Amino acid sequence: MKPQLTSTGSKQPDNLIRWNEINSKVLAGNVSYGATMENATADQNLNIWKAQGTSPSTANTEFVIAHQLGRIPNTIVGQDTNNGGLLYRSSTTWTSTMIYLKCTTASAAYKVIVA
Repeated sequence: MKPQLTSTGSKQPDNLIRWNEINSKVLAGNVSYGATMENATADQNLNIWKAQGTSPSTANTEFVIAHQLGRIPNTIVGQDTNNGGLLYRSSTTWTSTMIYLKCTTASAAYKVIVA
């Protein structure tokens, strides 16, 4: 469920009440990362970027993930790997289109969410 940015129709009390009800439902437990690792899912309503792949074959080697947030992400908000590796920020500065990470283990299949 996505928030409704503006009230539909006229600014009559009934329309404004309905607009507030819709937005209240979004905030009452319907905030979602989405059901899949795809970035274009209808149920995703957070400003995040999801990526998956495999880290380099040498541990602690920098790799890049492209994103389309249109801003520099703040942090990693979720991650998992298939071999216990941890993803962490590389020393290369993140940009509005790229993040640079390293992984503590080699060849880790990872999923990561950045915000």
